[in-house]
Amino acid sequence: MVFEEFVVPDAPAAGALVVGVLAVGSLLYLVRPQVSQQTVLSFVPWMVTGALLHVLYQIHTAVEATILPAVPALLSAPSVYVTTFLLMGAVWVAAVRHSPGQPGRVARLLAAAGVGLTVAVGGYAVWVALDRFALDPVLPLAGLVGSLAVTGVLYAGLGRWRPEVVSAVRYVGALVLFAHVFDAVTTAIGVELLDTGERSTFPRLVMDVAADLPTADVLGEAWLFVVLKIVIATGIVWLFHDYAAERPSEGNLFLAFMAAVGLGPASHNFFLFVLGV
Repeated sequence: MVFEEFVVPDAPAAGALVVGVLAVGSLLYLVRPQVSQQTVLSFVPWMVTGALLHVLYQIHTAVEATILPAVPALLSAPSVYVTTFLLMGAVWVAAVRHSPGQPGRVARLLAAAGVGLTVAVGGYAVWVALDRFALDPVLPLAGLVGSLAVTGVLYAGLGRWRPEVVSAVRYVGALVLFAHVFDAVTTAIGVELLDTGERSTFPRLVMDVAADLPTADVLGEAWLFVVLKIVIATGIVWLFHDYAAERPSEGNLFLAFMAAVGLGPASHNFFLFVLGV
């Protein structure tokens, strides 16, 4: 993941986030929504929205000119993840109250709201970037297509090697694989082709190791991080497939969190590169 250093929000913003988490968390606990495979897929546009909101934070002039002064702190990292959860959680609670006992409809409502917000925020980000940056979607789109291809190969291979794993994790397992492959690939594109810096400690350590290997002149320094992310994502899917099968709601929620850890940063990298920020 290529990103700027974490920003600690001021006390009022931090307090608002804490109160919001307690309130939304309590409401979710009261309504006890079912977390199915379809529910996890409905989280995806919200993960992408969170990434876009952080990109807007990084376009400082746009944020400061159009949003109240307290808001940018809520869009910095890591606050943006909490902000996105609060938005999604509130919509989730409303969807459950609107369609009790209909988890499929709840998931569709949650997905529709997420897609709508993604389109709105993404459209605004593109509109702002058109006047300020040089859009360059070729490399990011190539990374997206490559990530989908690698995920397909991994998922098919896992299905042949351990079919019981794929039958247990299904779409959510594929999402976890894609999220971390996409994160690794976009990071590699940023480091190797776009000369962006990597400030996250663990990836930087891995790349420093790769840079000292004899393969550095041929493969660069990001390849080892890509391989490691693939191994970790595959291991997570493999190790927790029983949990997902035996306790679907808890297992799906855990795998959704693991997907968000990869897809959020990957989407952030993708849009940052596309917009030329």
